[in-house]
Amino acid sequence: MSKTIQIEDLKEVREKSPFSHLKIQDDTILYENASRLACPGCLRHMKHYCYYCFNVMGMERSQVPFIKLPVPLDIIKHELESDGKTTALHARVLAEEDVRVFNWKDMPEYEHPERVLMLFPGPDAKKLSEIDRDAFDHMIVIDGTWRQANKIVRLTPLLSKVQKVTIEPRLTSFWRFQDISVNYLSTIEAIYYLYVEYAQAYELKEGQVYDGRYDNLMFYFKYLYDLIQYTYSKGEKKNKEFCRRHKADYIKDRKPGQQIENKKE
Repeated sequence: MSKTIQIEDLKEVREKSPFSHLKIQDDTILYENASRLACPGCLRHMKHYCYYCFNVMGMERSQVPFIKLPVPLDIIKHELESDGKTTALHARVLAEEDVRVFNWKDMPEYEHPERVLMLFPGPDAKKLSEIDRDAFDHMIVIDGTWRQANKIVRLTPLLSKVQKVTIEPRLTSFWRFQDISVNYLSTIEAIYYLYVEYAQAYELKEGQVYDGRYDNLMFYFKYLYDLIQYTYSKGEKKNKEFCRRHKADYIKDRKPGQQIENKKE
């Protein structure tokens, strides 16, 4: 494990994590393999996985979760959304058999768009519980900022023919600042909750409680969230400001009276 991370401190951060109750595979392997390595496919140096080839890096593929999804998912990504910052690629790496990623201009022409569900809010968007399971066989998620996502939907005629689906509002834990709403989720959070609600709508019997079957979609997100919390509360940046614009209590475990060095404008 990295010398900059104290195991006991990391344990404390994990226990206080908002994801501690989820059934996510242990992520210690990610802390133990923090070096950037050359991807065998494209030779770019990447950490944990390749943004372009989606190869797992620094460990065996069997050491990270493999997730089987009940409905295939396409991620339509705005070209200006950074490959190194988007969380959408987490789903592509972890559910490699069922997830595809396309840049907006290269998105496929669906033969039967009326049988495609697109996760996107709006007055005509329905919850999965309101949609008959036989009415769709594919799902789409748009990846980009809110402005970019709106542009994709507005300027793509094909997307006017798909069905819109929405999910219950939930608080985001994303570390990238946005000032639209605390319910504006990162792409992987949205994908995760979409499949949780899929299980609740179609897979669980009446009275059954969701059992964590898709929790591993949050494998990389949980690791990054915990790492940020550790770094800014106990690690090398414990006296540094995380983000001037982010909500003040985003870093959860800073000690009372802890001096914070503001970033220079």
